[in-house]
Amino acid sequence: MVRKITKKGLIRKQDKEWRDTIRERDNYTCQVCMKDCGKRANAHHILPRHMSAFRWDKNNGITLCFYHHKVGQLSAHQNAIWFSEWLKEHRLEQYEYIIKQLDAIK
Repeated sequence: MVRKITKKGLIRKQDKEWRDTIRERDNYTCQVCMKDCGKRANAHHILPRHMSAFRWDKNNGITLCFYHHKVGQLSAHQNAIWFSEWLKEHRLEQYEYIIKQLDAIK
């Protein structure tokens, strides 16, 4: 029996490919604290993934540990202003790319 590929299944597959690409590019290392996270590394969307034009853009991703991704006071989800400033200071080229993309959709 041939399995039908659904739109949801295709999106899930592309999400996994994006996540794996980001984590591999950053060597499974949190880019904030430089902790080697192995397979537990989190691929974070800088611009929210619901912005479909940027969902699978490699420049819209960064590898973070769980603390810097979701739960810490200095995490991308808990403190967006801090994360934006950190990105500007430590990953200027990526920050400028994101700003340029946002300006283009205004």
